[in-house]
Amino acid sequence: MKSFPNSVIIPADEGTGIWQPGIKGNCITVKVSPWNHTTTQHTVFLHELPKGGEVGEHAHNNGIEIFVCLSGEGILTIDGKDNPFKMHDVAYIDMNSLHRIKAISNEPLKYMVILTPTGLEERLKLMGKTKSDKNELPPENFDSEIGKQSSHGVV
Repeated sequence: MKSFPNSVIIPADEGTGIWQPGIKGNCITVKVSPWNHTTTQHTVFLHELPKGGEVGEHAHNNGIEIFVCLSGEGILTIDGKDNPFKMHDVAYIDMNSLHRIKAISNEPLKYMVILTPTGLEERLKLMGKTKSDKNELPPENFDSEIGKQSSHGVV
């Protein structure tokens, strides 16, 4: 991943892609993190989650997340309440708030995640398989021991 010293636009086709365990095609592309901007206090990634893909219920005890839906549809459960999540919706997930998300549309649910503080990208990398290039085809479904240990793993 390129390192950026100052303010910058990250082109749509740039970032570190990481296939995630579970459903085939589940991919996270890290756009901004300490990997490419050493002074950032945020991690920003694009999550592409195929129909039926799910991020299990979990909470963060040290930060917040913001989700911005770009396309597709999902169900975002926050503190036990199911909410539709569709294009242009924005979700603010406060610290210690239990949440999960499931893709329900035929097209993949694509949403940006903005996290503060940084660090989750390291766990996602350990759970998954780094893409060798942007045109790489998704691997078959796979499991991850680290993913099994974390409710943040994708099923």
